[in-house]
Amino acid sequence: MKKNNTLYLTFDDGPCDQSTRWILDLLSKYNAKATFFCLGKNVQQQPALFEEIRKQGHAIGNHGMHHLDGFKSSTEDYLADASEASRFIHSSLYRPAYGRIKKSQYTALKKQGFQIVFWSLLTYDFDSSFSTEKRLAVIRKKTKAGSILVFHDSEKAFPQLQKELPILMEQWVKAGFRFEAI
Repeated sequence: MKKNNTLYLTFDDGPCDQSTRWILDLLSKYNAKATFFCLGKNVQQQPALFEEIRKQGHAIGNHGMHHLDGFKSSTEDYLADASEASRFIHSSLYRPAYGRIKKSQYTALKKQGFQIVFWSLLTYDFDSSFSTEKRLAVIRKKTKAGSILVFHDSEKAFPQLQKELPILMEQWVKAGFRFEAI
């Protein structure tokens, strides 16, 4: 298949005891690779799950230690949080929590060698107020070749993810998409 049929699935906030294994099993079923932007505190609590993500050939990224909002954090505190997470997550990929990062934070992280990764489509899988039908319709409409989609590896998102991701994966495969890590 051509490179332009690639989707980049990303999972933020894990690893999570409730959802990570399920996500890994689903990805394996479709021979899909993804990128997991992990929280340092969760890696610290779930080292075996973190190692399983890596062992299965998925990419790993740093999502900070404590999911700080860059707009509400000083640059010093934000960088310290990213640095603390780096003790557990050895990756040059970095995704700011909420996609919120000040220019000073962005510049400093880049100088430290991080590649800042945003997304083209936030799935809102963490928001149970959206119906499955509405969320699926929006995701289907906005997904195109090269899209970087954000899902969440968390207890909050898991009920929605469990219902919706298998449907999406099946449809994307039928449409000729493949899944690679960033």
